[in-house]
Amino acid sequence: MKTLISAVLLGTLATAASAASAQDAGDWIVRAGATQVAPNEDSKAVALNGAALALGGQTAELSVDNSTQLGLTVQYMLTPKLGIELLAATPFDHTASGTGPLAGLKIARAKQLPPTVSAVYYLRDQGPFRPYVGAGVNATVFFDEDVTGAAANTFDTLGLTGGSVDIDPSLGLAFQAGFDMDLNDRWLVNGSVRWIDINTSATIKFDSGDVVSSDIEIDPWVYSLTLGYRF
Repeated sequence: MKTLISAVLLGTLATAASAASAQDAGDWIVRAGATQVAPNEDSKAVALNGAALALGGQTAELSVDNSTQLGLTVQYMLTPKLGIELLAATPFDHTASGTGPLAGLKIARAKQLPPTVSAVYYLRDQGPFRPYVGAGVNATVFFDEDVTGAAANTFDTLGLTGGSVDIDPSLGLAFQAGFDMDLNDRWLVNGSVRWIDINTSATIKFDSGDVVSSDIEIDPWVYSLTLGYRF
């Protein structure tokens, strides 16, 4: 097995090394593959009608889980080293859970789309391995927000019924570093990591008029491994 793996790796490297690996102004690069959004959140205390919600003398915050979906990028090269890239994806599905006295309670679910436009600068435009850095602007939109059944039952014990969730959209900066590795003159493998500034407010409104809310800086790390085609 080790011999087989070594042979495959050597074959891949040999193919990459022999590829016609220059890129030019006017080239398009389309990539698709796995993209994971890993929130690095910093949440304000969950508030009830503007005052921190305290249970047992403790306040709660929110934690957001990871989500992996199909990521897509389309990039146009303005020069051999400078390109403009659009990041898109199938909707990411996240769950916000409580911390402190609400630890382990899944409170709300939502989907989000994170379209991002970036300028990308390649540190080298020749050779099979081409690292790059980039910076741009992200606009994140949340939709299909919903209170979980477990949270609804917990809110019921506090006299809060009929909760509906609203999560504000976010506009922020995005930074990235990555690489393209040529497989041949058209196909390539890409890896990248991004940091995106996503700040939002989540609000749950109840039939009684009461409001549970929290401001949260999601600020995720976004990891991608994709297969690309240059034309």
